[in-house]
Amino acid sequence: MSLIKQRFASCLLCLLAACSGSGVPMAPQRSPHFDAVSKEIQLGGTVYAYADIEGDAERAADFLLNLLRDLPGLVPQEGAHRLNPTTLVRILGLHNVRAIGLSSYETGALYHNRSFIHHDGSREGLLKLFGAEPAAFDLLTIAPQDADLVWEQQLDVRALVNIVRSLGELGVGVTPQDLDKALGEPVLGLDMTLGAILERLNTTAGLILAVDESRPLRIPGESFWFPYTDFLFRIDGLGELADAIADKADFDPFIESERTEQWLTIRPAIRLPPPWNAYEPSVLKEIATGRMYIVSSPAFLKGCLSTTGGVTQSADFIRAFEQLPMTGNGLMYFSPRMTRQMHAVLDRVIEMKGSSVATSIARFFLPDVGYPMGWVARNVVDGLLITSNSPSSHKSTLLTLGYAALLPAAVVVGASFLEHFEVRKPPAM
Repeated sequence: MSLIKQRFASCLLCLLAACSGSGVPMAPQRSPHFDAVSKEIQLGGTVYAYADIEGDAERAADFLLNLLRDLPGLVPQEGAHRLNPTTLVRILGLHNVRAIGLSSYETGALYHNRSFIHHDGSREGLLKLFGAEPAAFDLLTIAPQDADLVWEQQLDVRALVNIVRSLGELGVGVTPQDLDKALGEPVLGLDMTLGAILERLNTTAGLILAVDESRPLRIPGESFWFPYTDFLFRIDGLGELADAIADKADFDPFIESERTEQWLTIRPAIRLPPPWNAYEPSVLKEIATGRMYIVSSPAFLKGCLSTTGGVTQSADFIRAFEQLPMTGNGLMYFSPRMTRQMHAVLDRVIEMKGSSVATSIARFFLPDVGYPMGWVARNVVDGLLITSNSPSSHKSTLLTLGYAALLPAAVVVGASFLEHFEVRKPPAM
């Protein structure tokens, strides 16, 4: 890890010196990956950082494995000698990652941030998890103008299954036989297995939230409350799951279904108790496309599908997505109202339960109050480019990475403590 810090520091010093002169002096022995990264990030703003990390993934994996091997039973002995840093990094698909770059510059009250992960060859392992070719963000076409959160992401969950299987073949985690057994089990009593669902999750998923601050919903017997929030979750290609739920509805008195030429609608057969009776949660399948929706009410879905002047026309969205690409593999939008309510809910949790390490960590990672935020991830030929407009620059990112580097050690220490001071259940009387 010290080698990463040394490289990082030397790059920062060189760039700071360069900014004070009329030109940009280059190192006589330039990193072979510098040009690929520098063309995707921007020099001269608040933050500019480049790090050649070729080989560092193996060193980090070696450090992590040495920690994990100190935990009895986590890495079985029969697999420990077969799981070496090179194998682990290859299974995770990180062996081709060569360099990373970060940049930020201030634009009004926000920062335009870029992160680039440069890799050679095809995407493998974790890099396959978040899709392949960039595409237009279709959910933006139905998100209403008052939407407070819009998330859309390409996903290939099969990549995770393959990683778990590869680790299991080395004697780490779930064995391939147990994995196959789990994949063959029906889900929630439906006539559909977990494996059949996961096999269809090379897909695109999305979420829309719209907060109504004028409608507080109070939990009975508690002082805690939250604003009424409409939601729409959409996942492509999973219509068969909706069919399986509808088949169960034929024998379940608490679920009812209705089918038309355009839609299959599944909803509770009884009215929900307060405060949840403000919602009419429903699962819908669009017959023509096979898309499955989970919504706060069919009325909210209908309103979204009839949207004309949507969220892309709002001033906050335009501000959040200035200079961001409108095609990619992942997108996230927060409105100022959303960031305000996220902090407000956390404040009420602290008021009820008191502050803790968990609430402090949550506060640290929440977006700043009262600002919009836009984020786009996009696969390019030689890497993954992430761009955002945020009230925080990549200075915060570097600080976060510093804290994240401590997590493996903290996990090991905590797990070791529990290993020696395990709380056991009292014997049955």
